[in-house]
Amino acid sequence: MDFILSKLYYLTMAKVAIIIPTMNRPDFLLRKFRFYELTESPHPLYVQDSSNEENVQKIKDIIKQFKTLDITYQWVPPGKDYVYRILPLIKEKYCFHVGDDDLVIPKTISKCADFLEEHPDYATCSGQQVHIRFRKEDFDKPYGIIERQTRPLNKSLEDEDMLARIKNFWSVSAFMGFTVRRIETEKIMRNLTKHFGLLEDMYEFILYTILIISGKFKVLDELGYVMQISGLRTFSHQLTEDLFTFPNAGEQWKICLAGLSEILQGKGVSEEESLKVVRWMFVLYLTHQLYPVEANWLSARQKESMSASQNSSRAFLKQKTRDLFRKIRRFASSKPVLKKIYYKFNPPHNYVNLPESKYYKDFKLVKDFLENKKPTV
Repeated sequence: MDFILSKLYYLTMAKVAIIIPTMNRPDFLLRKFRFYELTESPHPLYVQDSSNEENVQKIKDIIKQFKTLDITYQWVPPGKDYVYRILPLIKEKYCFHVGDDDLVIPKTISKCADFLEEHPDYATCSGQQVHIRFRKEDFDKPYGIIERQTRPLNKSLEDEDMLARIKNFWSVSAFMGFTVRRIETEKIMRNLTKHFGLLEDMYEFILYTILIISGKFKVLDELGYVMQISGLRTFSHQLTEDLFTFPNAGEQWKICLAGLSEILQGKGVSEEESLKVVRWMFVLYLTHQLYPVEANWLSARQKESMSASQNSSRAFLKQKTRDLFRKIRRFASSKPVLKKIYYKFNPPHNYVNLPESKYYKDFKLVKDFLENKKPTV
């Protein structure tokens, strides 16, 4: 009966267009297709490929292997954001933009689409996000042993006031880039981001800004997105530096300022006020970008002043502290009374790798898949 109900659930799930930009990584794309085949995902996949000729052929051959998946393929030149080119091919009402090395839990994004359908004042919806890191020998590979994972990361932004949402976004752990949103919102956004690269400052700023001003952001209490941290992600913050040395930044800023101002005016904000708001938003963005630079610089200076023995001692102490914490958790978990007390202060749902966590089943599916343990749904 459970099997039949599971099948019926998958058949009735809302379909979301999953947009996947990729370049010269057929092995990661193959991994993604295998995962969605395993989970019987109903969501159509829209692949935007900027690979060289050799990898284009590999990817096309890979796509032919997956008869049960609905895959649309489009080649675009590398460089700029060409998502706007694939939008006319999308038939679904909602979409989700995902990295080619990350995995989405299909049933969660269906629930996100259902939520948006019932709440028109919300522009975006997602599940909790978890970041994973493979052990050193598997670091940049598509499969490997997960060395560590974060706790669930994400927070809703449900302020009615648009400016309050903007301000709060840069001060909380909200991941709005990987969310379910309406195709109409995506079209507005991509009409402006098409002037920039997918890994540029201005692209990131415009994407977040349009999503925030479009409406409220809801995070469902379910695992939704698993991001693999590796050396394959290289985001350029050149524009942040350019704005303080001034060459080459003027034209990009003019496009951004005019585009966002026009969107705000469409929401009833005057032209004069909209220009002020866009500048204010970008100041918040720059502050967010420069803070870790300052923190990292100070950290580096402090490290330089420390002797090798001090560094070694701190690393040793840090590792011992982690080991002790694990031992305490294992011991407490083996004693019912202690377990109850321990998890009162450290709720198990904060640890996706613990059976007591509500995220455990979905995370275990991903973990077993990536570690080649023949997972079952």
